[in-house]
Amino acid sequence: MSTDGRVERTAATRRKILQATRALLLDGVGEPTAREIAAAAQITTRTLFRHFGDMEALYVDLGRDTERQVMAILDEPFADDVDAEADWRAFLEVVIERRVRLYESLLPVYVSSLWGRYMAASSKQARQADLRRGRRRLREILPAELLADEAHFEALVAVLSIAYWSSLRRDQGLNVAQATRALRCAVTQMTQELR
Repeated sequence: MSTDGRVERTAATRRKILQATRALLLDGVGEPTAREIAAAAQITTRTLFRHFGDMEALYVDLGRDTERQVMAILDEPFADDVDAEADWRAFLEVVIERRVRLYESLLPVYVSSLWGRYMAASSKQARQADLRRGRRRLREILPAELLADEAHFEALVAVLSIAYWSSLRRDQGLNVAQATRALRCAVTQMTQELR
């Protein structure tokens, strides 16, 4: 087998392991064991540990992979044919749709003990850079009037956060459609005076 083929097979197996871990988290397994992950990925535990030195390495890589997926969604470009000043509400709707999509995929990892471990292993600078990135996207689309009111802007940032989404989904027990309507309602209430 060529080197390229081995590298591709290794990457595919790693993806399979990460997908199996995510699936177990979605099924409510708070901290999947090596045996559970290997069974879900249809590999041996030996293969799992060949790709990840230990469970902590797997969990850290899962956090990194999840964060990469989140950033890819957050960085999706906006449509070029929409005027941000005239259609900021349309852009805000795109932000809501993207955040629902990414938060729903992130939620199982976010609420597990694995996310706390990943956050502890990542640098404070990296976490702050991610927060600034999300804020920057909002600053790109919101009107100057809303940006000038710092408290209003910070409240909107909080409502569009994963913590708020987690509260809607887990604490209040809303399904995705109900939580999305509640999120839209909160954002609409916060921006309705801006016409």
